[in-house]
Amino acid sequence: MSYFDEKGNIREGLLDTEASDFAKKFVKFYKNGEIDKKNSLSSSQLRRFFGEFRQLEKKVRAKDFDAVKPLIKMVKSKASYAANPKNPKIPDAFKKFLIENVDKINEEKDFKAFMLHFEAVVGFCYGLGMKND
Repeated sequence: MSYFDEKGNIREGLLDTEASDFAKKFVKFYKNGEIDKKNSLSSSQLRRFFGEFRQLEKKVRAKDFDAVKPLIKMVKSKASYAANPKNPKIPDAFKKFLIENVDKINEEKDFKAFMLHFEAVVGFCYGLGMKND
């Protein structure tokens, strides 16, 4: 799925329903409505990865996108490490989200669209009741 519609605009769903759907995959609940912290993405891990992308965004502004692109691609290895099955720090669904999106980033406009998408996901995660830990 592309970040853009047939006119080259960022798809509306990317920042709305799709972002909300991803947040619901990352924040799990018990039947009583409490957040299942063991099976949910923690706010610290969400902030860690979002913060890393914000730092990469600053580098893209200061340098050429092509110079930063390898660092963007390296996030896939960091996500894989964080999702290590023996001691997972992030849920597999979040790892998959990061890897699939990083694979879609080939140009600066892709990166900008992903950053908006990720920002929307963060907002929806907190909207579901994620608390800072």
